[in-house]
Amino acid sequence: MIGVKEAVSIALDNLSDFYSTAKDQFKDILLEEVELSDDKKYWRITIGFTRPVEAANILDVALRSKSYERDYKTFEIEADSGTVRSMKIRKV
Repeated sequence: MIGVKEAVSIALDNLSDFYSTAKDQFKDILLEEVELSDDKKYWRITIGFTRPVEAANILDVALRSKSYERDYKTFEIEADSGTVRSMKIRKV
């Protein structure tokens, strides 16, 4: 069984891999939540990060030259193998 530190490392590595083109735009990447499922089969790791928000129109560009939004992703990782089973949006 992998430990919590390894599960967090796997989640961070996968976040970086999945968003390789955008990761330089992410700020404040932080571990938010860690949970081992009741049956001890899965780690659920939530990573939070701040990313730039796209301007909807030219007025938004003028008013919000640098707007950011906080996003959260929850990774479900098999505790035995370290395989990522899913990555989901975590609404707060």
